[in-house]
Amino acid sequence: MIFDSYTIVITGLGGQGLVSLLKILGNALVTKGYKVITSETHGLSQRGGKVTCFLRFGDMLNAPIPMIGSADMIIATEKSCILDVLQYARPNKSTKLIISSYEKSIINEKYPSENYILKVLNENSDNIYFIPATNIAVKLVKNLKAANIVILGYILRFLPLSEKDIENSLKQQFLGKDLEINLKALKEGQNLQ
Repeated sequence: MIFDSYTIVITGLGGQGLVSLLKILGNALVTKGYKVITSETHGLSQRGGKVTCFLRFGDMLNAPIPMIGSADMIIATEKSCILDVLQYARPNKSTKLIISSYEKSIINEKYPSENYILKVLNENSDNIYFIPATNIAVKLVKNLKAANIVILGYILRFLPLSEKDIENSLKQQFLGKDLEINLKALKEGQNLQ
């Protein structure tokens, strides 16, 4: 696959490992020969605050933060966080929305209803994918932090990367038992339908 420019927006909560996900994916793309630019928000990124990261790759990149309405993929590691970044979705509704089913309620705040979330998502994309990443991470690999790698395994079907490319990037990030857990999480994500 040849990409002039491909933009991924990743959103979630501080402490979920978004920067690590960004690094693993970015390293795999660089190793594959792509020019890669990444950026992340700061300030609210302390545990529990909302975080947004950007990853852009291809041959024609101009800036680390994409223009509104230009994302090819948006990943949300916490379900309601997707609502804060939908301005990056393409107006033609082609942006792939990859959403973890994980929900984190805020004290004294009403969590958005399932109907509301689905309504807003359907207004913004024809490509919506809910991933039970947290459930898989806890149940099958016994590690909550592996949820992002489950998501990474799932999105490989949309990217110019192979399982081996991500495995090599994981080997640069993890050792021993942590590597074993993340390799298993990657496989679980790839096996999702």
